[in-house]
Amino acid sequence: MKRLALLGLAIVWMASPSWAASNVLTWQDNSTNEANFHIERKVIPTPTGPMSCTVTPVTDYAQIATTGLNVTTFTDAAVTEGMTYCYRVKASNPAGASNYTNEAGRSVPFTVPVAPSGLGVSGGP
Repeated sequence: MKRLALLGLAIVWMASPSWAASNVLTWQDNSTNEANFHIERKVIPTPTGPMSCTVTPVTDYAQIATTGLNVTTFTDAAVTEGMTYCYRVKASNPAGASNYTNEAGRSVPFTVPVAPSGLGVSGGP
């Protein structure tokens, strides 16, 4: 029986505020016989010190998506500014599931709001 293995999970972000409220996950597909990848997430309050996904129990993870075979990226657009999201991924096929990847996380930054417009002033009576 061939063993499924996943080595790494990375969260990618770019230097633009338009993506601030989404997390893009990428991982390496090390198996040749997976049917799906299962993405799990846990949410923790944004820490004041260094970010760590190990501050809450492993049981806090919940599956948020399943992808098909050979897919190595997923965008989580259901995130909130000011929260920290931790992720892990596993592969599966009819024989079972692999071990999880490493944990990877990101604190979603607050963004500056768009400036108001259309200000007007009119005279009184």
